[in-house]
Amino acid sequence: MTRQYNSIAGGEVEPFLGDVATETNTNDCNMGRRDSVSSHIERMRSNSIKSIRSTIEIVREHVDKKKFALLIFSSFLLYIGFICVFAPRTSLARDLRRIHSSHLTESEIFRIYLNELADKNLAGQHVRNYTSHPHEIGDKETLEYTVSQLRSMGFEPKLEKYYPWVNKYGNTEVHLFNESDIIFSATMLEDCLREDPTTCRKDNARGYHGYSANGTVEAQYIFGNYGTLEDYKRLLDNEIDIEGKIHIIRYGEMCPGLKVKNAELYGASGVIMYSDSYEDGYITQANGFEAYPKGPARHQSSIERASVGFFSDFLGDPTTPNYASKYPYTERLSPSGRLPSIPSVPLSAKEVAPLLSKLNGRGVNMLPGGNIEGFNYFSGPSSEDIKAKIVNDQKYKIVEMTNVVVDIPGIFSEYDVIIGNSRDSWTSGGAGSPNSGSSILLEIARGMKSLLRQGWKPLRPIKLISWDGGAHGNLGSTEYVEDHSQLLKRNALAYLNLESAITGSEFNSQANPLLHEVIRRAAKATQYKGEDNWTLFDEWDKSSGSRIDPIDGISDCSSFQFNMGIPSAQFQFRNNGKTDAVHQLHSSFDSYTWMETFVDKNYQMHNTLAVLVGMTSLMLSEKEPTVFTMGPYFEGILENYNQLHESLLQAFPKDKEVHNLAEKVSKVLSYLRSVSSSFDTEVLALSQLCTQDFPAWQIYKKFKIYIKLTRINRKLKQIDQFFLTQKGLNGRRSMRHSIFAPNKWRGDKVDVLPGLHEAICERDRPSLLLWLKTLQTQCGNLESLLQ
Repeated sequence: MTRQYNSIAGGEVEPFLGDVATETNTNDCNMGRRDSVSSHIERMRSNSIKSIRSTIEIVREHVDKKKFALLIFSSFLLYIGFICVFAPRTSLARDLRRIHSSHLTESEIFRIYLNELADKNLAGQHVRNYTSHPHEIGDKETLEYTVSQLRSMGFEPKLEKYYPWVNKYGNTEVHLFNESDIIFSATMLEDCLREDPTTCRKDNARGYHGYSANGTVEAQYIFGNYGTLEDYKRLLDNEIDIEGKIHIIRYGEMCPGLKVKNAELYGASGVIMYSDSYEDGYITQANGFEAYPKGPARHQSSIERASVGFFSDFLGDPTTPNYASKYPYTERLSPSGRLPSIPSVPLSAKEVAPLLSKLNGRGVNMLPGGNIEGFNYFSGPSSEDIKAKIVNDQKYKIVEMTNVVVDIPGIFSEYDVIIGNSRDSWTSGGAGSPNSGSSILLEIARGMKSLLRQGWKPLRPIKLISWDGGAHGNLGSTEYVEDHSQLLKRNALAYLNLESAITGSEFNSQANPLLHEVIRRAAKATQYKGEDNWTLFDEWDKSSGSRIDPIDGISDCSSFQFNMGIPSAQFQFRNNGKTDAVHQLHSSFDSYTWMETFVDKNYQMHNTLAVLVGMTSLMLSEKEPTVFTMGPYFEGILENYNQLHESLLQAFPKDKEVHNLAEKVSKVLSYLRSVSSSFDTEVLALSQLCTQDFPAWQIYKKFKIYIKLTRINRKLKQIDQFFLTQKGLNGRRSMRHSIFAPNKWRGDKVDVLPGLHEAICERDRPSLLLWLKTLQTQCGNLESLLQ
């Protein structure tokens, strides 16, 4: 029907009344039909309900209630039996993941992670961004870049702030005087190289030391070689006058802080530290190689900035030892005894040469010599009319630093796997140390995010942390550990570190022996620089027999391993000592230009390490029993103990009490070594049980496996923590581990059984007995744990 409209004011139209009436009648008819259908349905529903009620009444009248209940129960059992017989067979491993809606298998997890990093490599972009400007402790630009990159991946990073007391650059000077005339003044800067834009920035900091004492010193000077105790003994044995002099010391053999500590102990008024290319091995100008940027050798103007705190004795902020500097107003202690009291500054080989050449023919010759042009490596002292002047004016203050933390929750709420790296640097450089590790950390995060997008939930939690304050003394990692010590003690499983990740071509791993096997397995699953038929393990085995070294003495691992007993590992491509370009640590020449020209042009080694560390963390996270192997752990302890046992017998040849106690410790360590192999076999068998499929009616077996799994994992996590002591090493309270600690006299290398070693070297019988009894007790407790 065509509808007609009447015109009304405003141009609107309305239907004729006849049309309205027609529509109303039509609606009434429709409503009538609907009412008829509704009433019919209602009658049917009423009849059905009456029928059901009638049936129930009949059942009640003719069937006994107990029999009826038994019938229902029997039907339920029949249903359960049907499910048990015909339900698919599953393993405990699959059940744990299905309960938490994580359906990816282990092989799928590895494949997705590997494919994500194989398809794209953003490491070069990250390195260039991190090294685009000076980024000391507390730098906002690198913080914002790290956070923005993580947020762009879909993470919600947590920012944790701390407030350490540190020095920022103020002013440093070195002058050479002939009587009252200045005959040389150091620039305290690297040369500007046209080929490397980083070296020509106007905001590059001059050479200075972190935590160096302020002061101005003018005095005669000596050459103290490496500044070791043996060097000072040689000087004193040859009656060299070193008291009150400025001591010129070269880097190498020990950490910088202990060099200044020794110099202070032997009466130095100040210290000048320099880099001698002799320490670079074969790749030197003396051997015919051109210097950077034309060649791989060290540039003579390279300055190694460093921190000179006594970090082999304590960890973190020197004004808040063993507790976190969580607020600007945190109560602080005097740093006396933890920092030098004499000024120190770094110099380049180029600018130290005029000073050292004045020592030729004076004093005693110091071996092994070196490569400083015009210097014959005599000790001095300088003549009375030749003096050096040091000016060190640093700005000490409380600064805000920020750790960036990404949490990936796991199915288990404990056993965290932590991956970390510091992002701050002394200069605009830092491409090798620390920002190769910073870029790899972001690449690992990208790989993890690809898994999360596929519905993955790790079995164990994973944390990715970008530390601040690493250059001054691993402040970010230490403050974090001090702040979260109780949580870490309960939950942390392992710490993986990326410090100085790419500085050469030779792969090296340093790790707690509990982690040796999982690292090698991860290396076998990692392609070397993307090559199809050559794994990282193949390359590693070829270059060093897949050797794993002890952890460095001072790094971001220190607080985790030496203070908390959390098994730690570090991964690097380092200088091979044969053909690789020299890494000019903490100088302006550690730039992306150097990285792309001489080390990792296409950032393939960055990608390789991102795969390796990611795979190591996934293997630690995804395996039901913790993948620690105890065999290498106790094998290494026993091997080192046997060496110390020989030294002990020589140091205390007629002391029966010492001999008897040492023999008891030897026996219990031998027993633990034998038991550890059996325990590793038991863990392997449990791992196979966790992946074995069982029919549903054998669910009780899964409960048994789960109970055993919980017990085994708890034991494995406690192993390293059983060697913690309450008071720490003598005079080094932060170093609480009986098995691993920085070497007391070198700092940069780890010492195995440090308390025992120190007591033997110092002929300290009470300390020796104390550490033997401590080891006996700790090993006895472990023996009980493993039974």
